[in-house]
Amino acid sequence: MRRRETRRVSNRVLKPRVSIIVNVPGIRGTSTPIPYDSFISYSRAADGLLGPALRDGLHQFARPWYKLRALRVFCDTRSLSASPGLWTTIEAALDASRCFVLLASPESARSVWVRREIEHWRSLDPGRPVFLMLTGGDLVWDHAAGHFDQTLTTALPESLLTSFTEVPLWADLRSIRSQSDLSLSNPAFLDAVATLAATLHGRAKDELVGDDVRQHRLARRFRRLSWTGLSVLTTAAVVAAAVAVHAADVAEAQRVRADAERDQALSYLASDRGIQIGESDPVVSGLLAATAWHFAQTPEARYGMVAALASPVRAILDSGSYHGGAVAFSPDGRTLATGGTDGTTRLWDPETGRPAGDPIKDGGLALAFSPDGRTLAVAGFDGTIRLWDLSTRTAVPLTGHRSVVWALAFSPDGRTLASAGQDHTARLWDPATGKPVGRPLKGHTGEVSGVAFSPDGAILATAGRDGIARLWNAATGRPVGKPLKGHTDDIRAVTFSPDGRTLATGGYDGEIRLWNPATGEPVGRPLTGHTGAVTGLAFSKDGRTLASGSWDRTARLWNLATRRPAGDAFTGHSGFVYGVALSPDGATLATVSGDGTTRLWRAAARRPVTDPLIGHEDEVSQLAYSKNGDILVSSGADGTIRVWDRVTGRRLGPPIRGRYPYTWPVAISPDDRTLAVGDDDGGLHLWDLATRQQIGTPVKAAAGTISVLTFSPDGRTLAVASGKGILQLWDPAARRPVTAPIKAHSDVLHRIVFSRDGRIMATVGGGTARLWDAATRRPIGAPIGDSSVTWLALSPDSKLLATVGEQGTVRIWDTAGRRPKGAFKDRTGTVSTVEFSPDGRTLATDAAAGVQLWDAATTKPIGNPFKSGESAVSSLAFSPDGRTLAGSYDKGTILQWKVDVPADPFPSLCAAAGRSLTEQEWGRYLPSGTPFEKVC
Repeated sequence: MRRRETRRVSNRVLKPRVSIIVNVPGIRGTSTPIPYDSFISYSRAADGLLGPALRDGLHQFARPWYKLRALRVFCDTRSLSASPGLWTTIEAALDASRCFVLLASPESARSVWVRREIEHWRSLDPGRPVFLMLTGGDLVWDHAAGHFDQTLTTALPESLLTSFTEVPLWADLRSIRSQSDLSLSNPAFLDAVATLAATLHGRAKDELVGDDVRQHRLARRFRRLSWTGLSVLTTAAVVAAAVAVHAADVAEAQRVRADAERDQALSYLASDRGIQIGESDPVVSGLLAATAWHFAQTPEARYGMVAALASPVRAILDSGSYHGGAVAFSPDGRTLATGGTDGTTRLWDPETGRPAGDPIKDGGLALAFSPDGRTLAVAGFDGTIRLWDLSTRTAVPLTGHRSVVWALAFSPDGRTLASAGQDHTARLWDPATGKPVGRPLKGHTGEVSGVAFSPDGAILATAGRDGIARLWNAATGRPVGKPLKGHTDDIRAVTFSPDGRTLATGGYDGEIRLWNPATGEPVGRPLTGHTGAVTGLAFSKDGRTLASGSWDRTARLWNLATRRPAGDAFTGHSGFVYGVALSPDGATLATVSGDGTTRLWRAAARRPVTDPLIGHEDEVSQLAYSKNGDILVSSGADGTIRVWDRVTGRRLGPPIRGRYPYTWPVAISPDDRTLAVGDDDGGLHLWDLATRQQIGTPVKAAAGTISVLTFSPDGRTLAVASGKGILQLWDPAARRPVTAPIKAHSDVLHRIVFSRDGRIMATVGGGTARLWDAATRRPIGAPIGDSSVTWLALSPDSKLLATVGEQGTVRIWDTAGRRPKGAFKDRTGTVSTVEFSPDGRTLATDAAAGVQLWDAATTKPIGNPFKSGESAVSSLAFSPDGRTLAGSYDKGTILQWKVDVPADPFPSLCAAAGRSLTEQEWGRYLPSGTPFEKVC
């Protein structure tokens, strides 16, 4: 609770004041409230230090030397004195304030006093602004609803959730809330003060920062000159010369400080604006982060670059489409064509994302490159098809369709062009003469929306909005076989696999169906996952992957061997996806949307690096990589331990089986030679990892069930947990204990982790985490966390400890000071496992939404979750090089993902973007007057 009915400061009751007044000269007996530039509303319980510090900082920042304060700001602990009416005093201050600043947090959202202050402020002139400074919880804007998300926003009271008419720009102070140094000498706090001060002064932030430096110089200069004047009276020239030298040194130091503060402020500003842009334009977002890094290498700037690199988007191109459109790669992959309904077809270099020559003033809903890449067929609303010679930019028109042409396809030899029309016909054309070949192909009772040639050119497939696909003899124009029926609604896309053995169709029902064109029979079950019409399909060159685009605004890649999605859906378009294309090398996916953009995606982004590892028949609760990273060991509730090749995903030999259907704890020795296994009867089994042969007979290592096994980094010690929180250390070579049993926790231990140097051991059990001196086997300090801690991870340098507690909240602790440094949780609140990457910069958590990566320094999510299509994750493990993350799911499936979080993301970001911010982007996002620089 922020304020109570009786307020206490230093154990002394404050008597409320009546009002804040000043005497107005010439008007006897009249009083008026003292004017304030701003009123700060906050929760004393949560921000009792930050609120007053912010008020003091605003008073001093950019203050002229001859003034007492730069701004007049009301803050209760600084501004109230004894008075008989507390609320009357606060009400008078609100009435006299120009702006209202809310330190937003879950605590302030629940505070009765804060709510009362907000209600009174909103009852005043509606033109008086409200500024938000986020100190805790979350602010999530719902763009569709036009107000803050009422479910995910935790830092605002209900009265403010729908009071903003457009998304406000708020300052994020969560990272400095708990810092001990809340003064203008702290760059992060200085930036927060400068951000708010710029708004209150109505001036540009960089200009105000410069004023602060100049006023600081003037004040120092005034004091120095005064002292110098007195000194000159007694010491004359020698002292004057010394002062001059000293003044030069001070001036230089001040200049350096001013430059550093300016760069720091610019870095924070660019970082904030990059994060706000986010997935709407990951390329510009990443370039803003790189620009921020150029000014000052802050954790926020690094996070922005890492987040941009995690996005699968390579480039966003203006395709000019507002409803419909088409996209196609040239056969050599060096050119991308996009067509929209704005009457323009654009050519692009897909490597750089830049235009390849001038646009073609002929835009349409259908595009197709000839096999030699020299001709581009374009068609649209008027029913005319034009064959454009890309070298001369001249066109040959083909007329015959009476209305919209929905699709085009060249035969493999380039001698025939097929078209599909709204007039219920498909047509064949001779590109050399521009004449139709035979009569129109009639058979569909609705619009024909797709055409595709078989790889040998003998068969033409057509897709109709009558829900039927048909096969035709391309030479005679006669139907071949029976119609392909199965979709419950329109068919919007059709394509052949590279070997011609499979035909794929996409329907309005959101399903993708695979067919055997020789028999006309469906092949397996439909591919389901899209929630809107499937309007684009494309096979990879090897035929193993199928790309699809949908009206659900996503694109997907499908693993045709498993008939499952190959990784996450590609999200980001705000309009329907109308077409997809895969580059010849399969590395780039292009999608065109009704939002007017074409996006280029890294096709392999956030996809499993191997096929799912399938073998366990029940939950897999433990994963462990070998030290060299070549082997992955899994232990499942089906009573089996399986060994996998990490690179290929193949099983290495038969499984190691236990006596019971039970998850056996496992640990791999640092030399990769020995696998330690614990059983339900307290038995310790050692296996040769190379041969999968048991070494000797089991040793009785505990009185009850063994719950955890962990090797020390040198392999000389094996920590064994059992029973009600019992911990014992063993010599695995001698097969004997080296300590007596230690009562480590009040209940079962869930995890034991050694620091990289082996000096510290971390354990979790009975709801708390503990740190131990591995040499003395004694606990270091008191337990960490409350009674809800269920899991932990120790950073490689042992400076940070991550714990999972109540409602899936992950807390980061400073192990030296044993103080929390930050906390986060995913939106589902279902996190149960957390792991540090080997370099300590990244955290991974499990959750109902998938496996999520987090930046350890800022505790912000990196990219979208890795999704499995399965149920909840039960265990996680990083490979020793940190490039692979393995996760296991309730059904026994194991997936491995590539983790691409470089230690120095700046060169990677610049290389991926292929450019710096343009001068226009620089001027849009950075303060006016900031000299333009190409940072990449």
